Amino acid sequence: MKTLLKTLSIVTIIIIAGGCSDSVDLFDGKTLEGWEIKPAGKNSHWWVEEGLLVGENSDSIGSMLWTTRNYKDYELELEWITLTKDYDTGVFPRGNGPQVQIGISSSLKKDFTACIYAPKDGKGKYPAQTDKVAEFHKVGEWNHLKVIVTGKRIQTILNGEPFVDYESETLADEGPIGLQLHPKIHMKAKFRNIRITEL
Repeated sequence: MKTLLKTLSIVTIIIIAGGCSDSVDLFDGKTLEGWEIKPAGKNSHWWVEEGLLVGENSDSIGSMLWTTRNYKDYELELEWITLTKDYDTGVFPRGNGPQVQIGISSSLKKDFTACIYAPKDGKGKYPAQTDKVAEFHKVGEWNHLKVIVTGKRIQTILNGEPFVDYESETLADEGPIGLQLHPKIHMKAKFRNIRITEL
């Protein structure tokens, strides 16, 4: 009887564990497999170098690197370092819409890293801000960003510090995840350890 109960317990644990989503790499460190560059013709903006994902627009024209599949609810983690004085990049959680900013807003000339850019929500350009950016954003060093997306809610954590918790009006129900090189700025950034856990 004890053996049977022990076996059933193990089976139950396996079933429960099997129902949980494990984190997976979105970037394999070798290729851009699973990503696509837009607009067409800007392939020179994104490449892989020494295991890192590199984005640079020497022509100061904007481009996006999108996942080739759509996502709904998830936790995304990545690390980045910026290599130019001017940088305006970020993470688009579900297609063209609200953005998790990385770096300096081109229009407002202020660092809004890990804050939410969502002008179409009608609450200002950056409806979710924090005064902790200067303290926790390590400019010119590797930073860690976690983005949690559930329904219309976007939460950000920068270098282990909770930043913003925002409910968007316009976030799509699902869409690809994007990394940006903003137009009118020559910028360079490197990314690594891009992992996602679907919820």
